This record gives sequence, C-alpha cells and structure tokens, in this order.
Amino acid sequence: MKTGISYFGVRNPEWVRKDMQTIREAGFNHVLHTFSEEDLQYYPQTMKEIIALSKREGLNVYVNPWGVGRVFGGEAYTELAARTPEMAQVSQDGQRLVAACPNSPAFRDYMKKWIKFVCQCDIETVFWDEPHFYFEKNNPQLQSCHCKHCAEQSSKQQSLISFLSLLTEEVHKYGKRNSVCLLPPWFPAGLENWEEVAKLPCVDEIGSDPYWEKGDTIEKVRHDYKEVSEKIANLAKIHNKEPQIWIKNYHIEAGTEHFVKEATEIAAGTGIKNIFAWSYMGSKYMDWLRCDNPELVWKTQIKALSLAKALNQP
Repeated sequence: MKTGISYFGVRNPEWVRKDMQTIREAGFNHVLHTFSEEDLQYYPQTMKEIIALSKREGLNVYVNPWGVGRVFGGEAYTELAARTPEMAQVSQDGQRLVAACPNSPAFRDYMKKWIKFVCQCDIETVFWDEPHFYFEKNNPQLQSCHCKHCAEQSSKQQSLISFLSLLTEEVHKYGKRNSVCLLPPWFPAGLENWEEVAKLPCVDEIGSDPYWEKGDTIEKVRHDYKEVSEKIANLAKIHNKEPQIWIKNYHIEAGTEHFVKEATEIAAGTGIKNIFAWSYMGSKYMDWLRCDNPELVWKTQIKALSLAKALNQP
C-alpha cells in the first residue's frame, strides 16, 4: 500500500533529512515535495539534493507544480502572468488575471521546462494537483478565460484535457509516472468530466481530495469521501489506472480530529491502496493552514493509515 504525506517550506537539506527520517519512521513510504516557480528559479539544485536524500531515507518521491501559474493548487505565489502578460488568463471584461492560461503557448513552454528539470531528479511521479481555470466564487465574470488562445477552443474542459495530454506525454518521455488530482465536483474548475482525464493514455493515476470545510459535520465528511472515493475507484478500474485519495490534515478544528480517521477508513474501504495526506505534522509550520492541534492530527493520521494497511492486507 502506498502511504504518503506532502512536505513544503523547508529548503535546508540537513533539516529536511531529519524530517524525512521522521516521516519514514511514522510508517509512510512516499513523500510529496512541492516544487514551485521559486524553487525552479532559486533552489533547483537544492531541490535535487532534497529529493535525492529523501530517496536515501527510504521514501519514494512525488513532486507537484505548487501554485505554478495559479493553474495548479498551492499556497505559493506566481509571477508568470505578470512577467509574461501573453500568458495571462483574460476576464470577460478584458482584464488580465493573475493566473496563466493553460492554452497559452508561452505557459506550455514554461511547463515543458519545469518538467524537464524535475524529471532529471530522482522522482517516481509528477503530481498534477487540481488543474483548473481561475475562478472567484462571487464574481462570475472571472470564471472563464477569454484570451485569444481560448477563443480557438470549444470549452474549458477540452482546454484542460489538451493541456494535461501535453504535460503527461512530456513526463512519459522522461520515463516518469503521472498522477492527476481532480478537484471535487463542487468546485467550478473546468474539469467536470473525470472520465476524459482517466482515458488519457499517459495518465497513470487518478485521484481527488474531497476535503471538508470548517463547520462541516461528520455525516457530510462520510458522504463526500464515500461518493468521491467510489467514483475514483470505479474510474480507475475501468481505465486501468491506479486510484488515489487525499486526506485533509490542515485547518482541522479541535474536537474533529476523528474526521481524519473516518475519511481514511472510508477511502481504504473502497479498495484504494494509495492514500496521501496534506500535510506534514498537521500543517504545523504554516500558520494559515495549521490545525488547532497539529500533533493530534499527525498521530491520528499515522494510526489511521496503519489500520488502513491492515485492512488492505491480502
């Protein structure tokens, strides 16, 4: 069974090594290292070293384009659309947005550069985290791109499928795996038809992250994780992909730590043997994401995954 945790914010290899040892000793066999625009520009060789030492500590490595272009998920700033305005998504009223457009040739060239470097590192999988068009819940005018490149496409869905097809083919050229994490159905991301992603020949793994919000009930968590986990498991089976589910380890309110255990058990109960959590130590080191009791969340997740492994034993 694959068990993984995301890790970010530390670029000192000596300290990272200690954390990788802690992760391995906790029973995880994978780690996801975030790889942002900043990392590619200022920390490329450091990241290569961090990835290599993670492997030496017994962990297989996923990397994701953390917040890159604001097309992918993550709490990392992006400057691509500002530095190269022709990359930017455009609102209905002609305003250039802070996000890059997946149809932009310049952005696609940047992503090829990103792929080339990360695939030279000792990674197992490139994790395409929540690919989406820019959107704001309270401003419908900003929920679609009207740039000249998008005018040539039929829909946001087809634009993102074309984009993912290109990216995943590039990764396969370097002999690495692709995992696509789809935003859950209640987000207007532009990828409503998950089967089209599952059909892509160079996608090896499909997953989702049906995270709950503060104030949600355990009943809602159970419903959402069951619905999404079953959908992912079924699609993966039909299209011969590996299914993956992510467990929320951030913004966990005090007294709801057991939601982590329930979500993990539900995912494992659908037969999914690839479960990751976001993020290390209950997101203790980023105060915007930190759980009320990060240590308890960390311990709860470790125990839940240990039970999930036992459940998935033949």
